[in-house]
Amino acid sequence: MTSVFLFIKNIFHGAVAVVMLIPILFTMGDAGNPDIPVETYPESTNPYITEYLDPDISAHRSGGGIAPQNTLMAFENIVEQGEELGVDTLEFDVQITKDGELVLLHNLTYDDTSNAVEAFGRKNNYVSSLTFEEVQVLNLGENFKGSGDYPYRGLRGDDIPYNLRVVTCDSIIDYVESNSKGKKYNYVIEIKSIGLNSYKAVDKLYSVITERNLQNRVIWSTFAPDTSAYMKAKYPGISRTADAIEAIQFYFYCRMGWNLQDVSPSYVALQIPYGENALDNLINLGTRELLNYAHKNNIAVQYWTINNEEDIIHLTKNGADCIMTDYPQRAVEAVQSCR
Repeated sequence: MTSVFLFIKNIFHGAVAVVMLIPILFTMGDAGNPDIPVETYPESTNPYITEYLDPDISAHRSGGGIAPQNTLMAFENIVEQGEELGVDTLEFDVQITKDGELVLLHNLTYDDTSNAVEAFGRKNNYVSSLTFEEVQVLNLGENFKGSGDYPYRGLRGDDIPYNLRVVTCDSIIDYVESNSKGKKYNYVIEIKSIGLNSYKAVDKLYSVITERNLQNRVIWSTFAPDTSAYMKAKYPGISRTADAIEAIQFYFYCRMGWNLQDVSPSYVALQIPYGENALDNLINLGTRELLNYAHKNNIAVQYWTINNEEDIIHLTKNGADCIMTDYPQRAVEAVQSCR
């Protein structure tokens, strides 16, 4: 019941914040002014603020457009191409299983990305209700289409390759660190578990990060204010992104021209949408005004999920620090065209 209460509470907080923001959205507009110069701040102490026209390329869900998302296969695809591909950051999502293993999955259930409904004979197969051993029967490539017609659909039992089975966060990081041939990837890791399970996931992830001395290469994130508050209070030494309420507060302060330091932001990055993911007719989060304001406040801006070349070019020219994309090679080529 506590988990349900916290989940409802997070939704309520988000709804209140959106209502507060409506007057700004509809009375001020937000087309952006391309004549405003891009401002840079060489004195920035934030390592995630990048040089102009050189944003980091982040493989969203480990490059979910070119391989089944959040699988070892997807990470192998990125790491084996190494420097040639040009990915700087690996983004993925984690949740805690019933027996305390931290596994990769974006959705709250396995239903949409695997054969879970068939395997367990029911819908709503939540990570938190299953053990790590139980989920080994799943084929995480079941519903991946890619450029073909579901190339991994129908694989069952021993026919499911090891790199399409449910995998733990620590084994993924160990694979990357052991096979990246000297390249040091950054990681963006989002906690998707909710309520008390999210706290358990945070604790487990902290152990994974610190045992491998990756504190300086990891940003962890969550959109849930309660989980974010837990991160902030218990593990202030790990860099984090703004939660949903903090992101709305940032935008409010930016549009009003207020001093963001009055609220002492403790996050190092905003992870925000643009274009088709952001209801662009109502709100434009890709303006130079917003990026300049963030950089002035020593905050990096990382955009998801940017798969359109025109959007990548627009954000790059406006000073974005990171492009999170399902198609990393497409993003690299678009960024290179800006130079």
